[in-house]
This record gives sequence, structure tokens and C-alpha cells, in this order.
Amino acid sequence: MHHIFWAILILFLVAALLRMDWIYYLVYVVGGVWVFSHWWIRRILSRLRVERRLPRYAFANEHLTAQVVVQNPVWLPLPWLQVQEAVPLELKNQAEYRTVFTIGGHSVLEHSYPLYCRRRGYYTVGPLTLRTSDLFGFVEARWEEQKAANLIVYPQIVPLSKLGLPSRSPFGGLATRQQMLEDPARMSGVRVYMNGDSLRRIHWKATAHEDTLLVKKFQPSKEVPVAILLDLDREAYPIRSRVGSSEWAISIAASIANAIIGQRQPVGLITNGSDPLAGKAGANITLHGGQEHLTTILSLLARIQMHTTESNLAAWMPAQVASLPWGTTLVVVTPQLDEPALWVLHSVSRRGSNVVVLVCARQRDFRSIQGYGRQLGVDVHSTIWDRDLVEMAEA
Repeated sequence: MHHIFWAILILFLVAALLRMDWIYYLVYVVGGVWVFSHWWIRRILSRLRVERRLPRYAFANEHLTAQVVVQNPVWLPLPWLQVQEAVPLELKNQAEYRTVFTIGGHSVLEHSYPLYCRRRGYYTVGPLTLRTSDLFGFVEARWEEQKAANLIVYPQIVPLSKLGLPSRSPFGGLATRQQMLEDPARMSGVRVYMNGDSLRRIHWKATAHEDTLLVKKFQPSKEVPVAILLDLDREAYPIRSRVGSSEWAISIAASIANAIIGQRQPVGLITNGSDPLAGKAGANITLHGGQEHLTTILSLLARIQMHTTESNLAAWMPAQVASLPWGTTLVVVTPQLDEPALWVLHSVSRRGSNVVVLVCARQRDFRSIQGYGRQLGVDVHSTIWDRDLVEMAEA
């Protein structure tokens, strides 16, 4: 732009010195075109209305189509307009996200481009950049979007049958266990003490009045809450399969949460992973039900990352599970399990919780740990699927 200005000024000086009329005409024409082009391009670019249409959520391995809508509300056209989108590498489905087109006056132009959600995450799409100029190249203008869009890619959801659990797993039998659990907040009467009853259930006033040991009877519970404890301690995962195993663990947690919400039961999430959006390690989503609650859990699982913790699983768990309601099923997703952690889970089981551990990485002494857990009332299962690990690691 400055080069054109100096060229016009030099031509004007030459015309003044040589007194040549045709140079004056050339100066007037070029100068007029330059001034008009400057006003024309700047005016249209400042009036353009740009909208990006992009879903807020998607799942891993899902293909999306985003759309950019450009509206020109004035009567002046643009000879050419370049639209360039900034797309993260994990979402790219083509080499470049740039296109050039002509937009007329009082017209709307729509441009679509593909996205491929290779892996879960919290991504920023944008900013969008527009470039244009006049027909002669006298004036170039650029516009950049002030606020980019966010896209949350949820973890991959797999059927629970793919986790390798036995057919009589606690997840498959929620409807049956629903009638077996009792709600300690709703007492329905008393009955004679039977061998195996907890001392906490003894109704001392009724026992003293009847001179017979009596325990409280409770109404059946309508809900079977499930708390998912996700271990994302970086040092607990095998170095060779750290990325694949941790992604598989997150997918397991997401799949269980999705299945439990699908059965209209409350679910919660406890993890020692790091949330980049919150800027801290550790997160706890309380027990609740409904699709909105599932969205909250999946959004956290989309962002969560491995974190090097100061304490191991056995030392970290007690404070996390201390406030679980009676009758809660605790599902622990971890890459490895040892005896100290089993004893912690044994104490949780004795407090009235059903405890299930899903080991998502290879462990040499798994069989012995599984047998020891059976003795302590803790169900331990292996959920390793090599094909899935390879797919997630390569994604």
C-alpha cells in the first residue's frame, strides 16, 4: 500500500516538472482507484459476518463436518476471499484447511470441511483467518477471529462384554441386585438376629424391651450407586504400554459410566489424574444420575491426563472412598494391584460396598492377586485387549 502511495507521489512530481497532461491523468486514475479500493476492501471486510458451525462434543474415531458461513450484507462484492482455518493435528483429515472463493454483494457463502477425531481430548479449533484484496492488488486486508471454538472429544465407548468380564458380573446383574440391597435410611421394622448380621443393625431399644436380640429391617433400595475409581498414576503404568494402557483405562471408565447411566442408576467418578482445564490433579464427581451427569463425567474423561502422584494406590484410596454411601458398588480401574491395596478394598467391602477391580495392564502375579482378592471379598478381573491397545496407541 505504501509503495503505491509513493509511486503516485513520484508520478505527480514528474508531471509537475515536465508539464505532461497524460501523466496527470494517469495520477488521477491510479490515485482514484487506489483510494476507492482502500475504502471498498476495508469497508466490506469490516462488515462481513462469519459463523463457524461445529458440534461441541464428539467421540473418539468419529468423523465430523464443520461449516464456515460468510455473509456479505453490503451491495459491494469481493473479487476474492481466502478462508483459512487453524485445526489441531489430532483433528486433521486433510493437508490444508484453506480455500479461496468469490463472494457477491448481499450474498451468503457456505464452506464445509471434514474433521476426524483421532483420540479423546479438549481441542481448540481456530482462529479463523480471512484475507482479501482488490482486483489490482493495491490493497490487502486481513481479518482474524477473536475467539476460537472448543471441541470436546469423548473417550471411546465399548460394550461391557468387550471388557472380558464374566457373565455374572455386578454390571450385568444390577436389576437383580436392586431388589437385594436395602436402604438404611428407610426402616421398615425389626426381626430376630441371625448369624452374620452386622452389629450396626441391632435395634438396642427393641432388644431391651423384648429381651431378645433384634435387628433393624430396611426397605429395598431403588438405587444401586456405582463409584468408579480411576488410577492414572503415571508410575503405575508399564513404560512400554503407558499411553495405550492409560487410554484403555479411561475408555473402560467411560464405558462403565455410560452403561450405568443407561440403566438409570447413579454413578460417580474419582481419579488422581490431572485436569489441564482445572489446572490441578485429582477430581471427584459425586454420585448422580441422568444424561447431563454423564456428559459431565465424559467431559472430564476427555480432558484427564496421567499424573505422577506422591502416594501409591493403597495410600491414596482410603480418603477417597471413606464417604461412599452404604451399598455402593466400587469399581477400581488400575494398571496393577498389590496386597496393601487389596486390604484397603477389603475394609471397604466390610463397610457394605461391593468391590470390583479391573486391571487394565499386564501383571505377572495377577493370578495370585486375583485369588487373594477372592479370599478378601474383592472381585479382581483382567481387562487387557491387545488389539484395542494397539489401535489406541496408534491413534
